[in-house]
Amino acid sequence: MTKRNNNDFKNVFEPILANKYVYYDIFTNHNNGDKIVIMDNHICFNSTINSQSIEALIKFINNIISNKHLFPSFKIYLHINSKGGCFSDLVNFIKFKKECVHEIISIIDKDCYDSGFVLASLCNYRIINKNAKVYYSKFIISEKGDYYWNYFAQCSNAEIDNLKKLFYDIMCNLVESNLTREKLDGYFLKNDLQVWDCKKYKKLGLADEIV
Repeated sequence: MTKRNNNDFKNVFEPILANKYVYYDIFTNHNNGDKIVIMDNHICFNSTINSQSIEALIKFINNIISNKHLFPSFKIYLHINSKGGCFSDLVNFIKFKKECVHEIISIIDKDCYDSGFVLASLCNYRIINKNAKVYYSKFIISEKGDYYWNYFAQCSNAEIDNLKKLFYDIMCNLVESNLTREKLDGYFLKNDLQVWDCKKYKKLGLADEIV
């Protein structure tokens, strides 16, 4: 893919002031610290991946689309900084995106873990900051036989085959990348945390541009 001229990037690390923006809204989960903020046509997803945060994200994207007349150059920017979460909850985002006719541009600004970088990789155009780090955590089996990706519960032992099938389908078929089932098998078997810088991440085909 060719580089985009994204001149309307915002410095999302500036203090957020609602009166600076034409359109502003915020979702906060006080139980776990998740926060999703709309600033015009930019969404800052500082959140774990779960059913509630994905529902809020979809709602916010639809709100931006409904107010697209407010933005002279209409694009949807999704800034993602996530510690990961429940992989299967991405299915609702995938269903939504298949019906969405508007381009969604993801930006990994700082750090992104596991299901968080998968969310970024599912977007139409994927950008990663040159100083960002992406983390691929190991899968852990609890004493009860439940599977965890990092410290987020994924499924029971009886459901692991379905999870792997979903994982391979999304990562090898839906996500545009250089990943293969064989590469993913290798990551499944590794018993340590993988840390990718922007160049490694782009080499895997999970990003289209480094900024």
